[in-house]
Amino acid sequence: MRHFISALATIVATALASSATAQDLDGNDTASNWKVTHFEQFGIYLSSCDERMENGVLAQRCYVRYVDVFSPRPDFAAQFFFVVNGKNGVEVDFGLEAGTLFNPNGFRIEGTEGDIWKTRRVGCLTGLSCTFNGEDATELLQAMQDGTAFRFTFRDRHGKSQDLTWPLAGFSDAMADFSAQSEQRGI
Repeated sequence: MRHFISALATIVATALASSATAQDLDGNDTASNWKVTHFEQFGIYLSSCDERMENGVLAQRCYVRYVDVFSPRPDFAAQFFFVVNGKNGVEVDFGLEAGTLFNPNGFRIEGTEGDIWKTRRVGCLTGLSCTFNGEDATELLQAMQDGTAFRFTFRDRHGKSQDLTWPLAGFSDAMADFSAQSEQRGI
């Protein structure tokens, strides 16, 4: 039953995250008109592609995502992760809630021999903007493929201590699928 509730919470959070960031062609926050063309689960990671018409031109996008609802109502809290094709290569974005405060080493990737990657970016550690691109994204994604778990230790926006572990099993397959689907679509 616990797994069912956890899965249901993840589905609801994914829908909320998708609709919260969905925009129409005028930039208004509204229900999305993207149509899903690919959807594949790898461990906890989802590789997905969708498309829509924009001014008579087909727009396509692919991404890898994970949404973690780590605290249900009444103190709802979640964080999410996206890998997308940016203008200058792959970008990695973490959605963190304002008021989140990470421990100095609380945003890290662990391997079999200990920590193999961590960030001390102020935006990431304080729940502000946390986006990686260029070489930083490449380094992070490689560490995720080499590591065993992504660890997050922090105080959430409600002041509660949190210690999350995202297993990295399946992430390499999700990235391979994302790359193949992006190449297939020329994006």
